[in-house]
Formats: sequence, C-alpha cells, structure tokens
Amino acid sequence: MANLYVDFVSDEDFLECIKWVCSAYPDVSEEVDIEDLKRNAIDPFKLVFDLVNGKTTVDLWVKSESMRQDDKTINNKIGEFHQKLLGKVKGWEDLKTGSKYAVDLRRTDNSIFIELKNKWNTMNSGGIKECHQRLKVLSKSFPKARCYWAYLIGKDGTSGEEVWLYNNKTNKNIKQVWGGKVYEIVTGDPESLSKTWRALPKAINHLKNSDFELNDAEQQKLSAFFEASFGEKSL
Repeated sequence: MANLYVDFVSDEDFLECIKWVCSAYPDVSEEVDIEDLKRNAIDPFKLVFDLVNGKTTVDLWVKSESMRQDDKTINNKIGEFHQKLLGKVKGWEDLKTGSKYAVDLRRTDNSIFIELKNKWNTMNSGGIKECHQRLKVLSKSFPKARCYWAYLIGKDGTSGEEVWLYNNKTNKNIKQVWGGKVYEIVTGDPESLSKTWRALPKAINHLKNSDFELNDAEQQKLSAFFEASFGEKSL
C-alpha cells in the first residue's frame, strides 16, 4: 500500500514528527496563564513602550506576549521536526543530545555527518567556530566521510552545497549545504523537501481530525513563499 504522505518514511513516522510540532500549539480556548508569563520574565519596560507606542491595552499585550513565547517554542520544535524526520529515513540516525558524534544526524555507515539548523543565521560566531571544530574532529576520525553544516533556510533563498571556507581555509570533506539540497542528501530525492511541505496540511488534518483547506489564491501565495525560501517550486 502506498504511503499517504511522503515516500521516504512511513506514515506512522511522519505523523509522529508532525505531532511533535503540533503539541507546542496552545489551546486557543484557554485563558492566558499570567503566572506562567511572569515565570518567563516579562520585561515591564518593553510593556510600557509597547503600550504607549502601539496604543494597545494591557490585556491585548498579555495575549500578544503569550503568543510570542509560544511561537519561540514552536520555532524550536520545527527545527527539531526536520532532524527527527530525516533521522527516520532508512540508513540514517537522529543522534539526539549527548551523542559521542556531537552532531545531529549521521548515515549509519558513518559516510555522512550533519549538524542541522533551521536558518542560516541561527548560530553566532562562537557557535559557527564550535560547529566547524566538531566537523573537523569527525573528518579526522572518518577521513572518507562528508561532514556538513546544514541549514534549511538560506540567506538568499536558494538551495545548494559547497566546500566550507572557514578562516580562508578549506577541507574538501567539510561542507555547507542548505535548502532542498539538505533533504536530497539524506533521501536521495531532489523533490523530498517540497513533498514534505505539501504533505503537511493533509497530515495535520488527519492528526487533528480537522478539515482545514486552502483556497487557490492562498495556495498560490504559500507556494510563492516556498519558492522564495528555497529557490525551487513546490510540486
């Protein structure tokens, strides 16, 4: 029987990864937990600036701040979604925190290692230095392996792969890869990222037992955003 969602992992695995992200979304019918907001350290100075400049109310600001905090959690889980999903592809492993390899993904024959981020600017200069050092160590331990700093959303809305130039030095086995090319390296399918993106509404509907549907105009706008982010058309 053909898969309902994507062809590189099982439906069960795909839904498990979808559920991981959906679990971060709050129940919109619930009241904002003020005490929880306080525990997350509200900035009262920003509150005053927002109130006066935004001509809003304290209650509206509280709802907005709650949504902002939830959104931060959701963004983190979306990054983890890609790692979890790609780690379920046959021949690959999601290494999780604390792995001796100190990166996010590996091909189980140790021919490819990947440190995966959601966006190109996720790491500061210190994080980039540490990432390069970890890949350098892996490259020495596995001289025939390809070691990648990978990120889904690139700086200029493209997909690609290149040797990583760091401090004006290169190692042919230490590379950067971004956009749809990340999924292609793991799955072998250059269209696997767009397949994943297009499968999301159906999978989320099934998981939530809902019937959400985009009209044609909305779908065209969404497709334009996908193309702008990854330099390729959705299927």
